[in-house]
Amino acid sequence: MPVQVITESNTGLGGGLGQRLGIRVLSHYVNYHGRSYPELSVDRKEFLSWLEKGEEITSAHPTVQDLVTAFTHAGENGDPIVYIPISSHASKSYDLALSVRERLPHLQIEVFDSKRALGGQAMVALEAARLAQEGYELEKVISGLKKADACIDEIMVFDTLRQLAHEGRVDSAETTFSSLIKVKPLIAHREGVATPIGKVRTNQQALDRIVTEIKQTLAKCEGTDLRVLVEYGTDEGWVEQVIGRLDYEFSPQETWKVPASPLSVMHIGLHGWSVAWKVER
Repeated sequence: MPVQVITESNTGLGGGLGQRLGIRVLSHYVNYHGRSYPELSVDRKEFLSWLEKGEEITSAHPTVQDLVTAFTHAGENGDPIVYIPISSHASKSYDLALSVRERLPHLQIEVFDSKRALGGQAMVALEAARLAQEGYELEKVISGLKKADACIDEIMVFDTLRQLAHEGRVDSAETTFSSLIKVKPLIAHREGVATPIGKVRTNQQALDRIVTEIKQTLAKCEGTDLRVLVEYGTDEGWVEQVIGRLDYEFSPQETWKVPASPLSVMHIGLHGWSVAWKVER
């Protein structure tokens, strides 16, 4: 029985890439003008126009009923399930999924804490899908994800810290400072927590830092094969330059480019972008 992989819409995998790889994507919710919309049903261009207008938008994680329905459908033929939510430090999705698993003892469900968000979370889901497609049983998929964890990393290049400040994850003074001097904060996930790792003035400087970080991961994991996922807000042209540089530096085994989900754009900013990578040991 093939392992069914489920993750969340903030990964950006709700489009063609997730479908091609057989990844089921569970929607977060967009709260706007008193109404709640599943993120996967929101028109991305319209959402971007809301952001440009400075409209008040909030988000919500999948509900208990969403999880029950997703797990039930995925496991209806007796297939085992691995669910990969956003970092347990960033959302209640992980704890909620554990409680739902207890309500469905007839299903074989593993909840794997991605300890990441955006592209990093997507990279964990992509690795789970790769292992599942190679025919590994659930136990082997989980052990494979644990082994891969140290060799998966991400850097998010934020255009703004406004949303993180609104959610209380960074100091409002930091947001004001970054805005005034046009600084692009670089944020990674360290031990599951969104952690500032530096500031740069330009996208080119951010890319230089990412190249350095990838080289460090290659050395640490003693690997040569690399998989890369690049996500972007609105600057698709710049992302093509990013991919060109990464191809030149590393010749990745696989490179994926996906538009960031609406709620991810809300967090990183319209001109934000991210690179996630995995080194094969």
